[in-house]
Amino acid sequence: MKVAVIGSGKLGQRHLNTWSQMDGVEIVGVIARNQVKLQEVAAKYETTPYESLQDLIAKTDVDIIDICTPTYSHGEFIKEAAQAQKHIICEKPLAINSEEAEKLISICEDNGVQLLVGHTLRFFPEYANARNQIHNGAIGTPGVIRMSRGVPYPQVNSWYTDDSKSGGLFLDLGVHEFDWLIWTFGDVKRVMAKRVQREDMEYGLITVRMEDGTIAHIELSWAETQFRASYELAGDKGMITYNYDDSTPIAFQSRHNREYQLPRTALKKDPYYRQLEHFIQILSNQTEPIVTAHDALKAIQLAEAARKSAETGQPVSFLEGVK
Repeated sequence: MKVAVIGSGKLGQRHLNTWSQMDGVEIVGVIARNQVKLQEVAAKYETTPYESLQDLIAKTDVDIIDICTPTYSHGEFIKEAAQAQKHIICEKPLAINSEEAEKLISICEDNGVQLLVGHTLRFFPEYANARNQIHNGAIGTPGVIRMSRGVPYPQVNSWYTDDSKSGGLFLDLGVHEFDWLIWTFGDVKRVMAKRVQREDMEYGLITVRMEDGTIAHIELSWAETQFRASYELAGDKGMITYNYDDSTPIAFQSRHNREYQLPRTALKKDPYYRQLEHFIQILSNQTEPIVTAHDALKAIQLAEAARKSAETGQPVSFLEGVK
């Protein structure tokens, strides 16, 4: 498979690094707007730098376009790739709103290309295994679910803090938990949310009632000093818990003030590798998708409902679930 990556930032380089480790994958190019960074990244991964997707498509026989750019730019790249009959991998969230997401899904379907969305949480063992345990009856009938996710406040003048570009806290950060909830418990019945904004910090508190009766409380934060995530999944027969801090690797500091740290994951294949490997298997007709573009649309719709509830101070109901 011949792959090209759009984006030279942290995520783009993570994908490039992962692709470079895979057998049967050739990185045929990288695209970025920052020309200095583009040249550096292309040299690092021994691939060709391109200034535009149009140029790359014209000069290569690329199979997959991997989009690792800010949310507001996804649409233009997806349309161009789909119209050129190239399969697409796109980072979450798929689009800035559900209306755009629906249009992008239709464009890809009309052109007969796969649109695979990077909801990576489905490939993290802590979350995938918890879902399997719930479905296998480990906690009995699910009752109350508590989930949290927090990161430092975005940098000054970052596109993340512009809701028109990132979708804000609920979409950019919350879409992880929203997708996992729908994947695990099914459709949503009602949402109530509150958003608290202060200088250099932001919180989101969301209560979701699922169609199956499960109640989920999600706490989102752009106010942490470092990444954090946790969950408590309670049913009438037990509870499953997880806290990211508990998996902090062992660190050793020498007398010379040098710190050594073991890798955070002991997995031979980390979640990002597992995700991209899965996408390759889909495109090779070896398996069915764990996550679809329509799943990604549902997560966006839930984020929009949470934002609407926070703005109006009223619950938002889904008469037929998140469709």
